[in-house]
Amino acid sequence: MNNIFIRSDFADRHEFRLLSIDDVWIKRFHEHSSAATSAAVERGWPCASPRKRARSADDTTVDPDADVSVVLIMKGEDQLCLYDETSTRSVRRVEYSNAMMLAKRRLNAEGAIAIQSSGADSSGASATTKPEEPLPLTRVREYNDDVVVASLSRMFDSHTANPQLNLVKVLSDSYLTIDELEEDEEEAEREKAMAAHRSSGRPSGYTFAELARRLYSSPAELAQLLQRIGALVHRGRVRLLHPSLVYEALEAVLTYFDAADPKEVSWQAARLHLCPSVYPDVVLRSLEAVYGASPASVDVANSEDVPLAGMVGLLNVPRVLAGLATGIFDTHAEVTRRSLSTGEVARGLPVEVFLEKWWDSIPSSLFGTAGVPSRNAAKAVELSLEILRGYAVVEPRLGAGGAASGTSNLLQGMLWWMPKDVLTNDFAARLRVLFELRPQRWNQQDLKAYMDVLLAPDQNFQHVMVRYAREYRIPGQAVQYAPLT
Repeated sequence: MNNIFIRSDFADRHEFRLLSIDDVWIKRFHEHSSAATSAAVERGWPCASPRKRARSADDTTVDPDADVSVVLIMKGEDQLCLYDETSTRSVRRVEYSNAMMLAKRRLNAEGAIAIQSSGADSSGASATTKPEEPLPLTRVREYNDDVVVASLSRMFDSHTANPQLNLVKVLSDSYLTIDELEEDEEEAEREKAMAAHRSSGRPSGYTFAELARRLYSSPAELAQLLQRIGALVHRGRVRLLHPSLVYEALEAVLTYFDAADPKEVSWQAARLHLCPSVYPDVVLRSLEAVYGASPASVDVANSEDVPLAGMVGLLNVPRVLAGLATGIFDTHAEVTRRSLSTGEVARGLPVEVFLEKWWDSIPSSLFGTAGVPSRNAAKAVELSLEILRGYAVVEPRLGAGGAASGTSNLLQGMLWWMPKDVLTNDFAARLRVLFELRPQRWNQQDLKAYMDVLLAPDQNFQHVMVRYAREYRIPGQAVQYAPLT
């Protein structure tokens, strides 16, 4: 932190925090502010500026907060979060020993040049405002030459961070069913009135503003994630489709794609085929937002860069495979439930049982394409389980000598369904839960799929992990981690 700029009335503001902000963000903010101000002036709009506004000659009202604009918003309890319109930052307290931050007392000497107003008075002539005079010495408090800006307890540092969003967990208490989608307005109002009569509880779902206040993210990041998970706005509330409806509709879409002519297949054709006779149109649009192909999901490994045709070219295959796996745990009768120390509940199936059900649900045309191994391929079990990194934890059966490797040990082990989206955002607590599910050593890639989302872009995974886990480096093998105790 090289420079600190404070307002003339800073001493009157008792609640403050000093934050370090990197130069890149400051530059971006200045560019955004300048562009917005220029555009507003060109259109003749009134605009607020971070600097003090000049008052017109006949303006006798004084509003001490009239020149205040919101740049960053801080929120959080155990972990402070700082965000603007488009990005999120983490905040941590910085410990300095016996440190005080001082600033030279200096009067505001600006305002010597008259400012030409962009508006016009009633006669059509442009109005010129008087220059604002510096504060007289009689109105300046008697301070020493150095002004104390902050003490130890008010020092904070901030870094760019990934938004910590547990949207699926937050919205899971108010899933949207097909009955609600198909009921008409009159029925909805009647049900709403009956529900209000029975209980004074809050309506199902959240508004976007409520989610923005509750979650650690910027509004732009929140909107992007809501679109990515297929959220819908139903009667003013943000809702997720019920998992059983999603699984049923996804199977219907995949069946249609698999049977249709590859040259004519499309999401629009699927909607025409299934809507509205089977599902409301909004259901398939939600599925397309989640499972539809995007530029990021295209297989870049194809050296010839040939566009994928047919079903593979329409789908985000990794998400489709994860969605089919989720449906198995939602519908299978023999799922084992396991409560974890942080309150989450993991659902488990024997690996062999899960793989048979999962492979049977995957369309045959997907095997051998888009990274999906053939069922008879060498190491098909290992390659298939790698697709579910970040969604499932495999607890293999220990073999002779405590070894957990080998296909037979994997097949006789347990697969716990635990998507990273529903786990706690606390780094140490999340790591503790993962080691609770699988006490054996973890490969770096398996662990990174769960923990990477909690790291800031400038943090190194290995440097952070050594503070929480024991690291093992064996020549010819991937880096492994085990609990410290």
